Amino acid sequence: MVYRLIVSYNGAPYAGWQRQHNAMTVQQRLEEALELVLKQSVRVFGAGRTDAGVHARGQVAHFHLADSFPEQGLIHGTNHGLPSDIRVLAAERMCSAFDARKSARAKTYSYRLSQLTLLSPLDAPYTVALGQPVDLAELRRASALLLGRHDFTAFALAGGSHKDPHRRIFATSWRRQGSMLLFRIVGDGFLRGMVRSIVGTLIEVGQGRRSAEAIGRLLNGQPRSEAGPTAPAHGLTMERVYYPPGLTMTPPHRAW
Repeated sequence: MVYRLIVSYNGAPYAGWQRQHNAMTVQQRLEEALELVLKQSVRVFGAGRTDAGVHARGQVAHFHLADSFPEQGLIHGTNHGLPSDIRVLAAERMCSAFDARKSARAKTYSYRLSQLTLLSPLDAPYTVALGQPVDLAELRRASALLLGRHDFTAFALAGGSHKDPHRRIFATSWRRQGSMLLFRIVGDGFLRGMVRSIVGTLIEVGQGRRSAEAIGRLLNGQPRSEAGPTAPAHGLTMERVYYPPGLTMTPPHRAW
């Protein structure tokens, strides 16, 4: 039997999602908590390998069980064994073909920026302070060039496991709330460090250090050195993963 979990976490204390030998990760914490509930070893598989310091509001993970287990028990029992910076928000039984990564059709990421230098301690853990204004119209114009299927080599960090650098971007948006800026991007998948590299390059556009048209010229396999810096991890959040209908075996159970 295959179960899907919706997991939210503050990524700051962790070396990313994927289990590592020499550092604590979200996957390790989740597997340890599940093992306490299920009384057996469990391997969970995530929809995406968020990097160190990156947050998630809607990470998706799946795991296999030989016997059924109550979904509400999975939610509350697992949360009982998790630290407060990781929470299972929902659980549901899926069809046997479901795979959190392979079945995904799209993902949404967001990135939070502030034009201020000094941030509230309620915002600072999830927001990158720019300390100067940016041109929102230019940011939107440059971001529109990302739409479609392109070679994103220029925005990929070394060490990723993907062999094909092509990805399709379905939508981008910039929204201003006072001094805050929220960037959202929806794509069929993302290379390692891709969203943060895109944001770092777009910031250069917004600050007048690079033209909007330069973004388009980076989408044909240019080396990473041609794009801008990688934006800090703490501004990035995996918001949602999208799947085709018909994969659920039971109605979703949520923590609220």
